[in-house]
Amino acid sequence: MKAPALAVAGLLLLLSPALASEADRKTCTTAGEPERVLPACDRALAEPGLDARTKAKLLIARGANLIKKQKFSEALNDYTAALKLDPGNIDALLARADTFLMTGMVDKAIADYSKVIEKEPKNVRAHMGRAVAWQFRQKPENAIKDLDVAIEADPKNAQLYAQRAGILLRMNRPKEAINDFNQAIFADPNDIDAREGRATAWMRIGEWANAANNLDVAIRLRPDRASLYEKRARANWKLGRRDKALADLTMVVKLKPDHPRPRIDRGIVRLRMGRVKDALADFEAAEKMGGDSPSLHYFRARAYEQLNRPKKQIISEYERAVKAPAATMADARAKMEADTRLKALKAVK
Repeated sequence: MKAPALAVAGLLLLLSPALASEADRKTCTTAGEPERVLPACDRALAEPGLDARTKAKLLIARGANLIKKQKFSEALNDYTAALKLDPGNIDALLARADTFLMTGMVDKAIADYSKVIEKEPKNVRAHMGRAVAWQFRQKPENAIKDLDVAIEADPKNAQLYAQRAGILLRMNRPKEAINDFNQAIFADPNDIDAREGRATAWMRIGEWANAANNLDVAIRLRPDRASLYEKRARANWKLGRRDKALADLTMVVKLKPDHPRPRIDRGIVRLRMGRVKDALADFEAAEKMGGDSPSLHYFRARAYEQLNRPKKQIISEYERAVKAPAATMADARAKMEADTRLKALKAVK
């Protein structure tokens, strides 16, 4: 009985390296925590006699886990090595293209995505990635063409519609953007970004009620997103719902207590509602937080005028408005209006 037992033990010893190698290969190519997967990949890649395709597959898997650790250069080395072993490997090309895009090497990303598209003309991931790359290169029309192909290949993909809608909106084609946002929301009713984008598009064409209704739903889904309240405040103001606009801006202040801009915006609304002292309190709080914009100083000067403050103080505030950096179109308008008011005041002896 001892001899067979010894033979079995010896057989297990002979088989164990092969079993261990197979386990490492499986662990390497299965999703998991990089701390566990990467050592398995290293051991599997060190195994002698691997065929080219198997080694390429392991390199791609290791690269994906290196990405999770934000080791982009090492991941790129693995993807490039995989392509040397298996030049037509679509997974390696896509992974390298995505990594090039993440690290700002846009032209290289476009080149890899294009190679994939040459081999697989309807590859959705390649068209989607190249569309993003085209946007970095300020070529929105090229991006639209790629997304058209991707949508034709995958017509139920909400992300594709949302991406195309965003480009159309930036190209100032809001009506077309609304159609795409509708498709994105139909495919994924919980897509908050698409709902917010659609509200922006409605606002571009002056459909304030549609924008407000759209934002009502978005806020129910994501009550902690400040930008939704900011947009709804604007829509409510345009609809004459001043108290609701003010309530929305107060919510923005609560959600972003350390940011000066919401307090400036609320101060402007309070000033327009005749609540001058409350407006000044907001402007003062914003300035203490580091706020320094043409809007803050211009509207504070207007408040000073309503309170009949000394002319010197009013002029000083308009001068600060003209000198302050303009970060938004609203700031640019405030700077221009401040300059006009300043010249008028100085012209009066």
